[in-house]
Amino acid sequence: MTSLVTRTGLFLLGAAACSLVFTSANVRAAPGGGGGGGAAGGGFQSSSRDPDRLAERDYKRGLRKRDSAWKREKKADTARSEKKRDKELSKAAKDWRTAVEHYRAAIDKKERYPEAHTSLGYALRKLGQYQASIKAYDRALAIKPGFSEAIEYRAEAYLALDRIEDAGRSYRRLWKLDRERAQMLMTAMEQWLGSVETRGEDDPSVPTAKVEWFRKFVEERKHEAMRNREATVHGTRW
Repeated sequence: MTSLVTRTGLFLLGAAACSLVFTSANVRAAPGGGGGGGAAGGGFQSSSRDPDRLAERDYKRGLRKRDSAWKREKKADTARSEKKRDKELSKAAKDWRTAVEHYRAAIDKKERYPEAHTSLGYALRKLGQYQASIKAYDRALAIKPGFSEAIEYRAEAYLALDRIEDAGRSYRRLWKLDRERAQMLMTAMEQWLGSVETRGEDDPSVPTAKVEWFRKFVEERKHEAMRNREATVHGTRW
């Protein structure tokens, strides 16, 4: 009788172990929707539904449209006729609008995404939506203070709106944070001064005194950068 009980107990233990192994194998092998996501058997959720991953996917889609827009703009610069130029610029604008949609989709899924906010600001600026662009850069910097890319791009939007004092403050900030970005902004500030000369003295949008102040500011900052380069050669730094 004891032997029979022992054998019965061993049989039940073996059956339970087999059942546990079978269940574990099923969980590991549960399908994830063939790469399309969705909940797997047993309540497990596919990583393809993770908000951060989905946000990154949308962001990268936006970057691809950005790259396409850049190519269109480059073709427009070398177009042999006005008609071809306008055609390429129209296609580029369409790419920028699609990029905006992707960046916003990314932000909807992951609001604290400074790179997406910055790229959104860039695309909006390319579309001439400067106020909306600045708001996007502001949000990026609220999430990631000191993000030099956002500071420089926002300053270019300031220049487009003739907000030269804000652009000047941005340059000073970049000079401390990122000298390479500061140089990029310096180029944009010089281009702005050139555009003012093209507009002519009759353009009342920016007072002459303010333009002269900014011209002096740019020249002083250029000399400062030059002195810094010379000092760096001799082992010191401004």
